[in-house]
Amino acid sequence: MDIDAGSLVKAIAGRDKGEVFVVMHLSGIYCYLANGKNRKTDTPKKKKLKHVEPLGSVAHALKEKIALGERPTNSEVRRAISVYHEESNQSS
Repeated sequence: MDIDAGSLVKAIAGRDKGEVFVVMHLSGIYCYLANGKNRKTDTPKKKKLKHVEPLGSVAHALKEKIALGERPTNSEVRRAISVYHEESNQSS
């Protein structure tokens, strides 16, 4: 699965293991992640791509905003993660 800006990923290594993040942007072998709570959009977490697992979900509104060069708000990121959790709970 491909990872790009706006994708939802789960950290599989490090102290934030198991947490869901939105990819803010990519740079080589690194991605920059935010969850709107302890990792804000203005200071995203730098993490190697091999330490994240794509969840197969994309926050399209955030992806469009990032593509336009705008930075999503923390509440928009939290809302996208919340929607993902609700959808995954309904399908279980």
